[in-house]
Amino acid sequence: MSLSMAMMAGQAQGAGFALMEKNATDLGQAYANLATGNGQASGMIGNPAAMTQIDGTAVSGGINYIRPSFELQAGATSQSAFGPTVGGLGGDAGESAMIPNASIVHQLNERTRVGVALTVPFGLATEYDEEWLGRYHGIESRIEVIDISPSISFDITPDWTVGGAINIQRAEAKLTSAFAFVPPTPPNQNPPTQDPDNSLGGSSGSVSDGHVEIEGDDWAVGYTVGALWQPTDRTRLGVSYHSGIDHKLKGDSEFRLPTENVLFNTIAGPTQFDATAGLDLPPSVAASLTHRFSDTVTGSLGLLWTGWSSFEELRVVQANGQESVTPENWDDTLRVAMGGEWEFAPRWTLRAGAAYDPTPVPSAEFRTARLPDADRIWGSIGLGYAFNKHWSVDVGYTHIWLNDSTIDNSTSPPLSDRLQGEYEGKVDILGLQVNARF
Repeated sequence: MSLSMAMMAGQAQGAGFALMEKNATDLGQAYANLATGNGQASGMIGNPAAMTQIDGTAVSGGINYIRPSFELQAGATSQSAFGPTVGGLGGDAGESAMIPNASIVHQLNERTRVGVALTVPFGLATEYDEEWLGRYHGIESRIEVIDISPSISFDITPDWTVGGAINIQRAEAKLTSAFAFVPPTPPNQNPPTQDPDNSLGGSSGSVSDGHVEIEGDDWAVGYTVGALWQPTDRTRLGVSYHSGIDHKLKGDSEFRLPTENVLFNTIAGPTQFDATAGLDLPPSVAASLTHRFSDTVTGSLGLLWTGWSSFEELRVVQANGQESVTPENWDDTLRVAMGGEWEFAPRWTLRAGAAYDPTPVPSAEFRTARLPDADRIWGSIGLGYAFNKHWSVDVGYTHIWLNDSTIDNSTSPPLSDRLQGEYEGKVDILGLQVNARF
């Protein structure tokens, strides 16, 4: 088991373990306009240069409710050197979450804006039944990365704006899992075998389950730079770069041995150790083209490249001298999105969008139970209403179809366990955003 596995704790709604849900206003367009802004304070989250769209002061705040579902299908197996690992399919591993965001932008002068945003760019969780057949691969997994981004933008010319932000992040992670415990075998006794009734108990010479809980946290800093070009009143092109951020998680790993091995627990020494692991969040580049086709209809095309190839391995070091390395070998990904909005009546705006978001996981060998990631298709719709020139509200809904995905993953030696099967998944997202301008 390793602390570094916590970086893959949640089945996030972007590819890998990224969260796309940066605001509810753009949720209805599947974030096709991520780099060109939305005319509200929340537009700065995708590109700090988009703050140029704000005159005076603007504030946005909202929340996205995410309901994922990930289920291992019948026919799955788990096998170790002691034979089949007995247990159920684990139930629905998806864990619902409420993802908040908030942002404020203030115009200092004709050319300069400053702002700050609070987002959760990585996170969510999975959790299985404690005695499922893949319990050696993971039971509970959680990660949350909170990002605070003070930002500034400057209009170089009436057509060109540049912006930048400092990304101050706190990462927290937790995971639990079972591990096969083999107590010392007395002389003349047969080699260990798995407890046939799958109980957590067992006598000397049998394999029974211990449990491990690992937690860690860290602060780290990165940056974002962006540019926005508005060649005409109807067309704008935006691009932004978010740097990779390397976290050094520090925490502890606590092991719990089977309760019947009281003597062994007494003589085995400490079961809690300090641990450290790297959590390398990938860089990304977003580009969007937005065009206003008429006074009421606007369309956007968006691309998002994420450098997941930097995620080559998971490495953990514990204070007792143990070190483990798990190869990952993820691939870079390119997300493609199209969306638009229609001001169909005074004060009312209808939004719709779609996206294709490929998984960075290269094969079943590198797919894990903690993150059974798969290619996904987004279908989004949204509605906005302006109460007056100062206040507006937006709601958005997205359904994500995940391709069925196979898993053929083995835990680290010496007591390796091989999990094979197929996952089915889907995600529903409902967002609410309140905007104010003064």
